[in-house]
Amino acid sequence: MAVPFILGGAAAVLAVGGGKKILDAKETMGNANDLNEKAQNIVDVTNGGIKYSRESANSKLISLGRKKISIMTNGIRDFVDIFSQIKNVNLRDSVGLDEIRDFNVNGKDFIEMKNASVSLGELASGGLGSIGAGALAAAGAYGAVGTLAAASTGTAIAGLSGAAATNATLAWLGGGSLAAGGFGMAGGMAVLGGLVAGPLLFVGGSFYSAKAEKALNEAKTNHSKAKQFQQEGKNICTLLDAISKRSQQITSLLSDLNGFLVKSNGEMKRVIQDSGTNWQEYTDYEKITIANTVQIAKTIKLVIDTPILREDGTLDSESEYVLNSNKEFVRRLAEGKSKRG
Repeated sequence: MAVPFILGGAAAVLAVGGGKKILDAKETMGNANDLNEKAQNIVDVTNGGIKYSRESANSKLISLGRKKISIMTNGIRDFVDIFSQIKNVNLRDSVGLDEIRDFNVNGKDFIEMKNASVSLGELASGGLGSIGAGALAAAGAYGAVGTLAAASTGTAIAGLSGAAATNATLAWLGGGSLAAGGFGMAGGMAVLGGLVAGPLLFVGGSFYSAKAEKALNEAKTNHSKAKQFQQEGKNICTLLDAISKRSQQITSLLSDLNGFLVKSNGEMKRVIQDSGTNWQEYTDYEKITIANTVQIAKTIKLVIDTPILREDGTLDSESEYVLNSNKEFVRRLAEGKSKRG
């Protein structure tokens, strides 16, 4: 009678042990599922943040491109038309304005202004809405005046669109897909700091002990990849937010400068109405009025010519210098305006 009792006890022990393994496997699998959910949530949130920052940066670059083109076809074009009427201009004696000493209707700066304003005027005749987002973003990202002056309207805009297509950052910012000839998300992220696309998380397994342990190990790997991607996402968002901020700052600077240019264009026009078109017959005050207007126009051209992004997709430090130095110029213009008032 003892033998069956012993066998029965052994069977009971085995049953309890097997049940514990099943419970342990379920717990292990539960832990694996929890880690996978956390990993997936990290990836989803990170992707969402990147998407928001990417779209914001693209939008700000488009707004900057639109502002550049609007100024070139309005304020700068008016300046070109008015300044072209003045004969015998000699700015070499302009006190404190060495940067405009050689400015004249036959100079490189003026010719570029004229050609670009005319070309863009023809393009924008159908409204800025007719210009593609890729071209506007490229105009915002890069200096536009020289590019546009070097080609006819169609070629120039095709060149800008091409710049957007060949720069992985701009293609990615604008949502360019691989199928459309862009670089897609991975290409853009590579340019913006060697980032990789969001990790593909492996989720699978069963409640068997060995497979549960494997699933937990895979979940730990998933979580580690997700945390790495989260940090990379923070880095890329920091850069994208910097692009957004710089674009917005340059747009604001150009708006301020254009306001002063519009006013100065009116003053220059009044000089012509009152004293004719011969520079040599102007009073010192009238010559200063012309010189000040030229300086504002040249400053606008400098700001428009300065790229926001380098070819590798990073911020161009020159744009920060141009921004800060010309904020001071705007401040002086504002002070001068208040004194004249």
